[in-house]
Amino acid sequence: MICSLPTQAADSLLGSLCRELGRVLSRRSQIKAQLQHCRDLDLIRRLEGELEWGAARQAELQAAALGWQGFSGLEPCGLAFLLELTRRPSLA
Repeated sequence: MICSLPTQAADSLLGSLCRELGRVLSRRSQIKAQLQHCRDLDLIRRLEGELEWGAARQAELQAAALGWQGFSGLEPCGLAFLLELTRRPSLA
């Protein structure tokens, strides 16, 4: 379904998604560092689950951004930045 968003709303959406993805990538970096020192199996499982959730959310955002390419109501630089973030493994 193609929807038409006002430019300001679209820019705000891209900004919000970039900030969310930045937090996801940062958290994934923290978890990877914590896993190196963790010895508790329950905590390891929880952290690994959180890593998987973060990777899934990153893939969802990448799929959305790829689908938005070519929409006239979106700021091309903002979309390009979101796509760049979705390709990063973490913000280490």
